Amino acid sequence: MIGLVLVSHSTALATGLAELVGQMAPAVPVVPAGGDVDGGLGTSADRVADAMSAADRGAGVVVLYDLGSARMAAELALEFAEPELADRTRLVDASFVEGAVAAGAAAAGGQSLDQVVAAAGQTTAAESAGRSAIDDAVPAVATDSAATNAAAGTTGEAAVTERVVLTDPAGLHARPAAAVVRALAGLDATVTVAAGAAEASAASLSALLRLAAPVGTEVLVAGSGPDAALAVPRVVAALSSATGAVGPAEAVATRPGAVGAAPGRRSGPLHRPGAAGIEPPAETFAGAATERGRLAGALRQAGEQLVGGGDITEAHRVLLADPELTGAADELIATGVPAATAWWRVVRRTAEQLAASGDAVIAGRAVDVVDVGQRVLGALLGRPVRPEVPAGAVLLADDLAPSLVPELVEAGVVGFVLRAGGVRGHAAVLARATGVPMVVAAGDTLDAVPDGTPVLVDGDTGEVVVAPDEPAAEVAPLVRTVPRTARIRRADGGELRLSANVGSEADARAAVAAGAAGVGLVRTELAFTGRSALPDEDEQVSWLSAVLAACPDGPVVVRTVDLGGDKPVPGLRLDPVRHGFLGERGLRLCLARPALFATHLRAVLRAAAVRPIELMFPFVTEPAELAAARAALRSAAASLRADRTPHAEPTAVGIMVEIPTAALRPAPFLPDVDFVSVGSNDLVQYLTAADRTVPEVAAVYRAGEALVPELVAGLVAAAAPVGVPVAVCGDLAGDPEYAALLQAAGVAELSMAAPLLAGVRAALAD
Repeated sequence: MIGLVLVSHSTALATGLAELVGQMAPAVPVVPAGGDVDGGLGTSADRVADAMSAADRGAGVVVLYDLGSARMAAELALEFAEPELADRTRLVDASFVEGAVAAGAAAAGGQSLDQVVAAAGQTTAAESAGRSAIDDAVPAVATDSAATNAAAGTTGEAAVTERVVLTDPAGLHARPAAAVVRALAGLDATVTVAAGAAEASAASLSALLRLAAPVGTEVLVAGSGPDAALAVPRVVAALSSATGAVGPAEAVATRPGAVGAAPGRRSGPLHRPGAAGIEPPAETFAGAATERGRLAGALRQAGEQLVGGGDITEAHRVLLADPELTGAADELIATGVPAATAWWRVVRRTAEQLAASGDAVIAGRAVDVVDVGQRVLGALLGRPVRPEVPAGAVLLADDLAPSLVPELVEAGVVGFVLRAGGVRGHAAVLARATGVPMVVAAGDTLDAVPDGTPVLVDGDTGEVVVAPDEPAAEVAPLVRTVPRTARIRRADGGELRLSANVGSEADARAAVAAGAAGVGLVRTELAFTGRSALPDEDEQVSWLSAVLAACPDGPVVVRTVDLGGDKPVPGLRLDPVRHGFLGERGLRLCLARPALFATHLRAVLRAAAVRPIELMFPFVTEPAELAAARAALRSAAASLRADRTPHAEPTAVGIMVEIPTAALRPAPFLPDVDFVSVGSNDLVQYLTAADRTVPEVAAVYRAGEALVPELVAGLVAAAAPVGVPVAVCGDLAGDPEYAALLQAAGVAELSMAAPLLAGVRAALAD
């Protein structure tokens, strides 16, 4: 993979642009080199040299810069670079922003070093012709009316055309439209899709959806450019794929992977979340660069939330990168509109255009735009946005923020069907606690069913019945109220501590409000995720100190940074395979990067001066790793003493048991720990070989959960004789049914998301 280096006189500009390019081309190494050696306004050859090394993956490095003196710094860095790196590094004279986006798109498409350089360099010519270089950077297509002329061959190139009749019962909906966009990645071609007099660029998912082409429509696919002969057949193949959508008056299991996530049977009119009543609050415009950076970060965060596979998830990912949406929002920001307002105006306008198509299926795609739009808006506002759903309805959505479940139930929602989601997601756990049935991993089978159609949700079997003949049982009442001070007993008669998992000050305050007896897990990685530059020691101290100060009374367990797996960090440029669930993640990653680990441990010990903490290492596979981690902890403490820096060492040190080897054979670890805490989420996925983020294997994952109580009982039996308490901090701890089984197994603590405490307390109270 070709890497990019962005050299700017401004640290903020280089970092913000790196975030923007990273959102559009997440697999491409993009390293900012902004500011002088002290981070002030200026440039630094040393910084550029470090960035070139960091961006290099062996295929080449493209360096872009904002001003002439920045080029001088880059040239100096190149002069002193290793000969091999210098040979595969190119300095490009191009528009800084547009050139970076174009280069990122070309690199993501697998193009050669010379092609990436050419793509970046073309942006200068594009600007002089009055065209949008950002639009031109999107692989394979143009995004304005120029596409029509290009496809017709008026540029002098031979056009490739082909006609195809849409056979999908739902017509040109989100899935085939997303497939069209994906099919063109990496190809040098300009392609349009025309239905009658209407025409759309194949680059834009929203433009394709606005064609509102129903089944049976003959569409014209036209392309020009060097790869047109490859591009047009690919688009035709994507448009020819039929899905067999579900019609009304059918009883269906939503798809083979669908599973019941919250028991019960309940019927009501199907309803997709809408945009009514949602408006971002008035905000002060912080400048175009800042607002664009905020939007880029929110888009990236929203993309990271779309875990797992599936066509709907992929369609939503494509929408997040849709040039019509992001480009229109960028134009509004340029006029002084804050990011949240600009984004939501574009989303509302696009959704209204789709809804006005007159076609029920195409109008339904407006919901996808709104769903994605709400996710991004929530990221911009720092909180999930509650959709408007009428009382008595069954909600159909891609996924659902956990905090919205109680609000929606209180508003009268009687059932949930999630296209993605998982049985161990907090949304599912909260649905079980409130007694409202939920089906997850349902895919897109119900997408052709119009809003208002009666459906029956069976949260036990995972079936959804369209237009049912039978009535459904009423929703069970909410869990009984139990005083927050109620004492819960362990199997041996001692008190079972009900604690909270936290990852922010807001989580810590919620734990206090919910009556948590302590904190069983502080997720320190949340100080890292979503950042293009890693937090330094002082930043980590500030973040963690604020969280600790807000925590409830009682023991607080801080987990050292757990990166990799499903926790991407742009600043580390982690590879999804090498650093995925089976790769170098968690403690493995920290031990492989001692400087990062040392800085983090120093920050944790400094923050511990705020209040006493217990420390926990995640993802421990073998005793040698634990020994190395404890040695790193001693070294960090010694360095702080040498610096005379205020700090406090942990009152206890433990490990997180989430790998089967540690769960099945804990004895080698016990002499060197003060406690162990079971992370049931990862433990189950490794026991079942079922990725917990993939809806298609949700049923396999859930079947493996039944193994956990027995494993925990064995762990308790091994640890009790040596005085090592066992806790559980995974999602099973927050499930009332499993919490009772874990209580019987003899655990000393159950730690969960704060909203789940009331349900578990009620289930376990005498």
